[in-house]
Amino acid sequence: MRSPASSRNPKLSTGHTTTALVAFAAFLSYACGGCLSNEYVIPKPELARLASLPPEQRGQSVRLVQQLGDRRADAIDTSQPPPQPQGYAQDGYGPQEPPPEGYVESGPQVGVGLIIAPIPPPLILPLPGAQVGRSMPGPRGPIAGMPGRPMTPPRAAPPAGRGGKLGSGGGSGKNDLVALIVVFAVLATVGMIATEGVRYDGTVAMYPWQGVHVKNAAGQEREIPLAQLTQADVAAASEARVMDDEGWGMMRLGRAPLNRQGFAWKMNLGILHSSCACLNADAVAADIQLGYFPHPMIGILANWSPAGGSDVDGNSFSRHQVSLEAQFFPLSVWRLHLGGFGHGGVMYANHDVMGAHSGPAVGGGAMLELSLTTRLALTARFDYTSAKIGLSDQPWQGAETFTMGIAIY
Repeated sequence: MRSPASSRNPKLSTGHTTTALVAFAAFLSYACGGCLSNEYVIPKPELARLASLPPEQRGQSVRLVQQLGDRRADAIDTSQPPPQPQGYAQDGYGPQEPPPEGYVESGPQVGVGLIIAPIPPPLILPLPGAQVGRSMPGPRGPIAGMPGRPMTPPRAAPPAGRGGKLGSGGGSGKNDLVALIVVFAVLATVGMIATEGVRYDGTVAMYPWQGVHVKNAAGQEREIPLAQLTQADVAAASEARVMDDEGWGMMRLGRAPLNRQGFAWKMNLGILHSSCACLNADAVAADIQLGYFPHPMIGILANWSPAGGSDVDGNSFSRHQVSLEAQFFPLSVWRLHLGGFGHGGVMYANHDVMGAHSGPAVGGGAMLELSLTTRLALTARFDYTSAKIGLSDQPWQGAETFTMGIAIY
């Protein structure tokens, strides 16, 4: 038995449910996005390279990757020169004597500008584009076609026009679900842009006596100054991390180029145009993709492409394509990357008058990416797809789609 409130307004519970789902999607995308931490991992090959260099050169260019997680403190400001303690060399690298045994730079902190630990010496570190002998800046503080069937009298149609609500056609319940999924995808994309997309992956300059947190296979961790790192330490290491809130911090020298290798997420929005014999209409369209790039130029992605709108007579229609897509990026100039793609799958189509049909769909096209960071790029793509959803005398119908959006690697 329904409650009196539901009897008075049958749409009330549906509206509340949709609102709750949208709020939950926003919260979930925020929770899954994480945040940028104060920790940076030095890959093991880079760690081995650093250990092979003279101690005074080890901090000039260090390749590392920022991690996702909790941030315990703000990054140290490297725009100010480090202090000049008494008893240390003023015209060379590091102290005249190595730091005492058991040196730990990340000890307890009191306020700002005070650390309880021996303070390592300043460094004159030549950086790219800087004059030799100039001190490295550092802080003062611590650390398309629709199907056909015999025509039936159309029901009352909305005012004529083109375009329409994404996923329109096929029932309000389905429309709400499609719209909710698209909203969730947009929110998830925003969350990933703020974390995975912008986290630092590149080179930094740091003081050679900066502490490196080295963990072995047993989970034991030691803090070793970069200048004292040995090949034996590298061989025993399972992970090596540095912190941007310890020591004199680190100066970012530049991000690495766009690297697609690994998992990828792509979200694009745009328009679909169908000009086949049985349907001449435009629609709102989207491409939502998740996949993997085994090579920086080649990737395989699962693709869902919803679209919906109204034809010239005001009849609502929708198209949903589920496919597997291969992408290839052979050309790159500066930050621009030109590629192509091909896909195959199933098309589900619905129309107020012609009803629902489905059939195989194949297509392909070209895309352009503009890299913003090592893991984030703006995208634009043109797609032509032909699907077997038309009339019996012309079963294959085509449509063009143009979308723009974001790629996160």
